[in-house]
Amino acid sequence: MATTDTTDTRRTGEAKALVKGIALLDELLARPGGATLADLARATGLSKPTAHRLLASLLDARLARLHDDGSYALGPHCLALGGGFLDGVDLRREALPVMRELAQTTGETCHLGVLAGIGGRAGAEVVYIEKVDSRHAVRMQSRVGATQPALTTALGRAILSRSDAATVEAVLAAGVEPRTVRTTTDPEALRALLARTRERGVAVDDVENEPGVRCVGAAIVDHAGRPVAALSVSGPETRITEQEAERVAPLVREAAAAVSRAIGGA
Repeated sequence: MATTDTTDTRRTGEAKALVKGIALLDELLARPGGATLADLARATGLSKPTAHRLLASLLDARLARLHDDGSYALGPHCLALGGGFLDGVDLRREALPVMRELAQTTGETCHLGVLAGIGGRAGAEVVYIEKVDSRHAVRMQSRVGATQPALTTALGRAILSRSDAATVEAVLAAGVEPRTVRTTTDPEALRALLARTRERGVAVDDVENEPGVRCVGAAIVDHAGRPVAALSVSGPETRITEQEAERVAPLVREAAAAVSRAIGGA
């Protein structure tokens, strides 16, 4: 019995030390320029001796490094751990439960799409890689694997709003073919639209890609803040009115943010 009690006590102590070590790593992550022992002890609520002992273990594991000025920073093994996490991320798997919840909440079809074809003569396109259908009898006839022009869709606009200038200009240079009478085709108007989209965090296809269909989308970003995909909610304009689009927008934005967090994004 005494041996069991001693083992349990040791394991409890090790678990607490692990939690404290993670707290130190979190502080180092928040301070890329480095942090002193005093700063770290103060921020985590640890005593200096305890913080120093844990930092020594982190240094041994190359999870932390010591600068010449005596400050601490994240170590190179953190990069290997982060890379291992990213290698194991499956975007569709992480997005699907979020998409199901979004489709259930809004009652409309939810799409997951990625950008493709940049620099091609046909212009950039969005490829649907996942879809959750609306509960309504009248629903979107899209299918996984199908493509749509990036600049006329909420998915494409959401991704482009977070893309670098070179990517945006390459897509604009290919031009836009009108898909409906409401399609925005002027390059300057599209630049302004993408700027507003980035500011709001959501894109709207206001019956511009398919007659009678309105769509609201938001970008999914990786650990560096780069857009890797987008989520959208689409449906007939009779159901997704302009007012309904405003109501749905924050739901779409938060859903995309949830997927971003799940894949290690910002």
